[in-house]
Amino acid sequence: MIDTSRNMMYHIGNLNTETTRINYQMASGKAIEKGSENSLLHADLINLEDKLRVTEGLKLQIVKSQAINNTADSNVAEVKTALDFIKVDLLKGLNDGMDRSDKLALATNLRGIRDNILDRVNTNVDGEYVFTGSVTTKQTMTKDNNFDLNGKVEFGGDGFLREIAVQPGSYRDRGVTAYDVVFYNGSSAAAGEQFTFEADERIIDENGHEWKLNSSKTHLQKYDHNGLLYDPLNSTNQIAIDSSTASIEADTTRQATKETYTINHLPTSPEGRVFEAKHNYFDDLNVIINALEGQSTKLDGTKGGIIDDTLVWDTLSRGSTLSTKQFDATNIGHGELGGRNNVFNIAFDKITSQESNYNILIQEWGGADLSKLAMESKSLEMTYSALYSTISKMTEMSLINFLR
Repeated sequence: MIDTSRNMMYHIGNLNTETTRINYQMASGKAIEKGSENSLLHADLINLEDKLRVTEGLKLQIVKSQAINNTADSNVAEVKTALDFIKVDLLKGLNDGMDRSDKLALATNLRGIRDNILDRVNTNVDGEYVFTGSVTTKQTMTKDNNFDLNGKVEFGGDGFLREIAVQPGSYRDRGVTAYDVVFYNGSSAAAGEQFTFEADERIIDENGHEWKLNSSKTHLQKYDHNGLLYDPLNSTNQIAIDSSTASIEADTTRQATKETYTINHLPTSPEGRVFEAKHNYFDDLNVIINALEGQSTKLDGTKGGIIDDTLVWDTLSRGSTLSTKQFDATNIGHGELGGRNNVFNIAFDKITSQESNYNILIQEWGGADLSKLAMESKSLEMTYSALYSTISKMTEMSLINFLR
């Protein structure tokens, strides 16, 4: 009897291995299952897949940023609309035909608009406050504990924008801060120029760092990204105050005015030095609302004494001018936001194209050739048939020989 088992089983095993490979490639669409099949191709595919994962991560970040950008855009637009309504109400208040009861109604309306602006500035997306600056978990604007009495609203963020990756190692600024939405420049100065600012105004330099008065109010001192005082306090990190004027408290004939500070010549180092005194528009709204209710405003924001119609008119007239100034500042911020948003729209198109290209490369380099696999599968089928036919015939011959 002819011993065919070992030889034939060897060939069947090879055919089974090939069948497994072809079935895997046809089912998965991949050219190789294990790196050992083609080490060079395997290394190239790993590199491409790694780049694809990075690209997909960047795309996800950009998509999230676009959602935040779109939300910021619509909310800044609503703030501008609210400022327009305020200007219209102030023009009504300046009309000689408006009596005290009419002005009280305007004050009530402005309180509602103020709350609406506050809501818009405190917008958050997926837990991130849109206008707060670098630390997006902080609420943008918070009411004072005595808000109902003093109308104070404080900005809890900073002047630093979040940087978002749009390519590996490449970052772009996202959005704007509350400084661009509900603050305007009370004053500004470049290197060598005189700079004057009021108490409570936020002093921001060209890089977004905040400068604050020291406890004795003799110097402006620089603070870092974390809100910590720069150390050491050398000539680069602090600037002497040259003169100041005292505050004036409110009475029946005038509104309170806060102390002011003057630096005669803003230092020229570093190059490109620019200071801006950011004025909180909510402080102005508080004064306007109090005036519509017939009262002056003290230094702490609370109501002072009853004021005559002349001071009411003067306050509303100045409030109208400041509201226009705020609208212009918000409009500029809106334009800056639009420019930054467009950067992310362009980045999205680019990253989407890269993602498609990587997928195509992976498919072309690592994808199975289905036509070739179909031919191989057919060839295997024929080989199996021939092999089993041979085994059958050899078995018959062995049986005949055995019977003889």
